[in-house]
Amino acid sequence: MSSKNAAVVSFEGFAAQYMAAGTEPQQGAIRVYPLAMAPALIQPPTPLFRAEYNFLLLIQAGGGQQQVDNELLTLQANDVLFIREGHLNAIKSIDPDTAGYYVYLDSALLPQVFADSTLLHRLTFYPKHSVSEADMQWLARCCELLAAPHAANAYATHLRCTLLRALVLKLAEASPAALARPDRLSELSLRFKELLYEHFLSKRDVAFYADALAVSENYLNRCVRTATGKPPKQHINEMVINHSKVLLQNPAKDVAQVAFELNFSDPSYFGRLFKQLTQQTPRAYRSALLPCAAG
Repeated sequence: MSSKNAAVVSFEGFAAQYMAAGTEPQQGAIRVYPLAMAPALIQPPTPLFRAEYNFLLLIQAGGGQQQVDNELLTLQANDVLFIREGHLNAIKSIDPDTAGYYVYLDSALLPQVFADSTLLHRLTFYPKHSVSEADMQWLARCCELLAAPHAANAYATHLRCTLLRALVLKLAEASPAALARPDRLSELSLRFKELLYEHFLSKRDVAFYADALAVSENYLNRCVRTATGKPPKQHINEMVINHSKVLLQNPAKDVAQVAFELNFSDPSYFGRLFKQLTQQTPRAYRSALLPCAAG
């Protein structure tokens, strides 16, 4: 099994594992929840997991912290976060006064909601956006309409997709610099992130990514560091180690198996890199996460 397919969590699985007992998930390809219920129902921090669904968070008040792949994002009022299927995420904290909306979106509907694939890619790799209070009110009104009762027929499904598409287009309009007209530096950083997500298991040299983007290593280093605050090599290492954290949640795999699955020829090097980035060994990480598991 590819490590990209390991430890995939369905929405129902997330509700069962991380939400308070007795919580009944909604059904359907589009599901809308009020975020005000999150502080009482969700018990952070959660370990990193890979969701098999897509979702939007619209924060009207409060906020918290969410990790998405290699980034730890602080969320506050008037922020919007999009997390796409297959990407790592973890809920680090939720403010007690958090309010807004959580919108679940099945991947089968992505082509209908995102007619512009470029916009989908940019939201995928630049997931957090801040909007004005007026724009957030507009987006929240869309969520209210999405959450309202609808008939169980094709017209209702089309209507809900149209509302969600309007929400996404409004977000793009409200964040034009990041989503519609990124500069050269941001565009190159985005393309690097896309390539890294596809190739991190086998390609860990910055030279590979520079060649694929037809730029020099120095130029790629400068652009990615300026755009993200971290050089490409750090992004590469963090991506690998974050995926190892997901694999380490499986007590049936020993640390050497995890290292080999991530294409490390030397498990001891994997252990040193893991400790360098996390300040603990893989076994210590697993023991803290799974107290009954042996390393």
